Formats: sequence, C-alpha cells, structure tokens
Amino acid sequence: MAAVLTYNADHIQAYYERIKFPQEQRKPTISGLSPDEALSFLKALQKYTLVAIPFENLNLHYGRTGISLHPEDLYRKIVGSGVRGGYCMENNFIFGTIMRSLGYNLYNAGARVCDVPPNFNGWGHMINIVTIGDNRYAVDVGFGANGQTQPLLLDKSETVHAGITPASKRVVWRNIAQNTNPHQRLWVYEHRNDDSSKWQEMYCFTDLEFLPADYDVMNYYTSTSRQTFFTHIVLCSRMIFGGEVGLEDEADEIVGVYILYGETLKKRLHGENEVLIEFKSEDERLKALEDYFGISFNQGERSAINGLVSAIQTKFQP
Repeated sequence: MAAVLTYNADHIQAYYERIKFPQEQRKPTISGLSPDEALSFLKALQKYTLVAIPFENLNLHYGRTGISLHPEDLYRKIVGSGVRGGYCMENNFIFGTIMRSLGYNLYNAGARVCDVPPNFNGWGHMINIVTIGDNRYAVDVGFGANGQTQPLLLDKSETVHAGITPASKRVVWRNIAQNTNPHQRLWVYEHRNDDSSKWQEMYCFTDLEFLPADYDVMNYYTSTSRQTFFTHIVLCSRMIFGGEVGLEDEADEIVGVYILYGETLKKRLHGENEVLIEFKSEDERLKALEDYFGISFNQGERSAINGLVSAIQTKFQP
C-alpha cells in the first residue's frame, strides 16, 4: 500500500456527491488558489465531511468483516456505500487521499489518545498534517464527538480555535507526564466544553511521518485486541448542521453531534446533551442506526453480533 496513491477526477466528484458538497464550491484541484483560498476551501471540505461521514466501528460487530486501510477498499466502503464511515484511520486515510488528490501538500502522523488523564495510550490514532503557504495545520476527521471541526494551526502560541459552540480547541507544544525525558515535546490536542471549563487532553501527536506499514500495525491491534474499547462497544457518531435540527440561522454550521455509544443514543446540541433512546434490544439499536445515520445491514450482518460482548442482551421477563 503506497502512501502516494491518489484518486482520479471521477473519484473526487463522487466524494463531493457523498458529502453533499455544494456544487458552486466544488473544484477539480486547488491549483492556482492563494494560501488563504486553499485554507478556506479545506475548512469547507472538512466541515461537510464531518457531517456526512460518521465515525463508527460497525464492521467489528455487524458482519465482522474487518478493517482495510487500502484506499480502494476505503473508497468502496465510504463513498461507494453512500452511508458508511469508519474509525480514525479509515476516515483520515480517505480524507488525506482526497486532499492529496486535490493538490494539498500533506503527510500522515501518529497520535496517542489520552485514556485517563494524564495517561496516554500507545500509538492508536491517525491525523493529517497539511502545509498551506508558510503554515502547517493538523487536520482530523476521525476523532468523533470531541474532534476538531476545522484545520488547527500548528504554532507555539497556543491559539484557541472555535469548536461547536460553546466548546473550543487548541494545540499545545509541550511534554507529557509519562515521558521520562524532560526535553521531549509533542503536539497536544486539547478540548474544553466552554470558556469556564478546564482544558482536557484528547490526544498527543508527533511531527514524525508515519508510513502505511505503521498504520497496518496500529489498525490490527485496534481492530482485534480485546483490550481496546473498539472491539467491545458499538459506536457511531456524526456531526450535525443547524439546518438539520431547525436552526436556519446556522443552517450550514456545525451545531452538534449524534452519538450512539453502546446501548444509548444521545444528541449534543450547543453543548447540551439529550438522551434520545436507551436501547433494550438489538432491533432498537439497528433501527436507530438506520433512522439517524442511514446505515442498515442485511440479516447475515445483523446476526454476526450474536454472542459478542457488544450485543444487547434482551432481558429475561419471568
């Protein structure tokens, strides 16, 4: 699997259709754009991607077909299906390939997710580092509900960026508590719920370019180990435009997120959480996946979850 693989013009147009990117904003390439124009275009592309393509691990539970990171397999699953997404390496790999195909200068890097602060797990997350003009940006479309909603400038001034109102984000260049070498530095992505909340560490990442073979190792562990939550919790989330929930003054702005996690579906709108459904059966969860995410499975795929720890066990009624 080569890191330099790209998609052709037809693939890019199909991706635009998949994310419902406005026709008047579509471009075959960023050639000829100024740095400001290229950044503005990337912001729009990232925003529509986050709303259209869910962060999900459903292949590990329904159908159990495994996770492939090859660009052709990712395209078939995420664009060809019209509804599916993937977890971090899937979503960021296909988005990175789309960016590269449009002419952006980028490379992939590895990240460690913060489990219980201040402790970070091993390499298990992927981001894209994009150079536009004289600046570099972290671009991530695969971190779920607390992920970034726009490219984040990599500088050392701790610039605060807007998230889904009232949340905000920043990237800080510093050491982490687990390092024994006091001279080590990493980029630490932090999130806070509102201006009065404390900053929370989400993940840290390095400037080092990761190769496809590195992600093969990461992907194998993440998708098969019984020690990762991906293998024992069903999850699916996607961000929401204001127009979807009746906020016409914010029609094309991200205002919230749907989060299906285990046996619960909730909606977070402008920082306020609302539990929509507490699932009592697999049928209820599968219906929610179809109603809120447009994702459905055939009978064989549905039954693949039977006997797994992630399955919803119907309560015995005496």
